[in-house]
Amino acid sequence: MNKMHRMSLIAVALILGGGVLPSVNAQQPAGGPPLYTSDPYQEPAPLLRPNSDINYVSSELNSSPSQSPVATPGTPASRLMHARTDQGIRYISGGVGEGERTELNSLSNQFNLRLLFAMQGSGEYLSAVRVNILDTQGASVLNVQSKGPWFFAQLVPGDYIVEASATDQGQPLAHRQTTHIEGSGQSHLDFYWR
Repeated sequence: MNKMHRMSLIAVALILGGGVLPSVNAQQPAGGPPLYTSDPYQEPAPLLRPNSDINYVSSELNSSPSQSPVATPGTPASRLMHARTDQGIRYISGGVGEGERTELNSLSNQFNLRLLFAMQGSGEYLSAVRVNILDTQGASVLNVQSKGPWFFAQLVPGDYIVEASATDQGQPLAHRQTTHIEGSGQSHLDFYWR
């Protein structure tokens, strides 16, 4: 009876803790993403961004972007998105997971350009997309890598060319669109790759 009671307590602890043991044959590599055994199209739970993630090495060319935390009421300090500045242009990117997308949505009114990167057909989001924004004379005003499928920037009103470059199996794939930034409102550009 005591053994049965102990097994019931373990089962209750697993259920209440949200943990369900994976299949005996399923092995997860050390440090790998969590295993998902239900709906293959289910989005994984958002990952909390550790504080050490704030100081990652930037891959931006010839610049060292500054960063300023963007706080939203009720947001834990470990989950703050950070706006950066490069060549005088303020920007923020992310959207990996539902939590980051919710945060970015709440911050979007601070930016007048909104970009989205995804695969055509499946709608699967892309990250690590190189964003190069050019003025009408062809000079680059911002050249950075997006950290997620959503990218926001605050540009001076005017006309711009936005280039977005992704890599598929070692092949660079670039798209280019033009946009006009007004004094108010937000310009939306969606980039889809095949």
